[in-house]
Amino acid sequence: MFKAKDLANGSFYFIKYKSLERVFYLTVFYFVLFLSLLFINCAKEEKNSNKTNTLGLLGLATGTQTSTNSDNDQSGGGLLPPIPPVVGPPANPGQPLNAPILNDPQTHVNNAPLADDQFGIYGKILIDNISFQLPVHDQTTITAYIGKRNLRLEPDGTVVNATNFKTLTPATPNPGGAIWFSFIHRSNQKQKLILVARNEFGSSAKEINFSHNRDCLGAALAPTTIGDCNGHCIEVTNVAGQWNFKAKYKHGNGITFANISVEGFDHNTGGLLGFDAFEYLWEPADGPPLPEGIISVSSTFNPQVNEYTCVALQSIVWIEDENGNFNTFLFANRARLE
Repeated sequence: MFKAKDLANGSFYFIKYKSLERVFYLTVFYFVLFLSLLFINCAKEEKNSNKTNTLGLLGLATGTQTSTNSDNDQSGGGLLPPIPPVVGPPANPGQPLNAPILNDPQTHVNNAPLADDQFGIYGKILIDNISFQLPVHDQTTITAYIGKRNLRLEPDGTVVNATNFKTLTPATPNPGGAIWFSFIHRSNQKQKLILVARNEFGSSAKEINFSHNRDCLGAALAPTTIGDCNGHCIEVTNVAGQWNFKAKYKHGNGITFANISVEGFDHNTGGLLGFDAFEYLWEPADGPPLPEGIISVSSTFNPQVNEYTCVALQSIVWIEDENGNFNTFLFANRARLE
């Protein structure tokens, strides 16, 4: 009896010792992990601080600009701080003294090169044939900014909500002597590009809304009706700028149970953008089962849908009649929003 007790006590102290040992090692591990994360966070803050300081308050000189041409850059979509006007040196003697008035440039949107896009999820925009109504001096800055549709140029020349930008001048063009800009961007997201030309005599800007529906090829352009409303369909409409969608299902006679749902979600991530459902359950006290007709259910997309070119739609129907016949119907498709 006493021996058993001693063994039990010995086991208890052994387990206690091992537990304390485990706690000690876990404490050391988490302490080292904390120091590592703290170091990484400080490095990120220092990097962000340097970027903000580069974009000064009185204008960004082309010589101190730190942005890069995103021809081979896959922008993560992170917003840059507000970018002040990009300012170049004054005209050299004998150069034209005209304010830059931009003509409409050409834009080309294609798939990103395979070398930069192994998963096939990016698009590439090229802006070229950049010209002016009158000759400009060779220190005139031409800056291209890219961002989502909330990208904007303020009256003082500051650009807000950019994700990337690049500046060239006639004196410092691309290799070969031409001025053009290229950006790689996330496909199926609505984008905006702002082109700004500036010198000491004035400035000019062009805005270009664009998108690349790489994963939505062949999808119907909304407003639209997808499917056959004599059976199962989804309608996509726009009322005063608000996108709405409705599922309809035409059923037979004598329905005792019906459930119909409709949902819309981001084609890229699967994130839910809108949902609604309707259910009918027959009660004998209410009279005969549901006669032949159409059941519909509708919802509105949340504002986030306005960021996307392509939306996935789905409607599911569960239905049973008075004879006990139970069926399920699924309808899924896509719509393109512009």
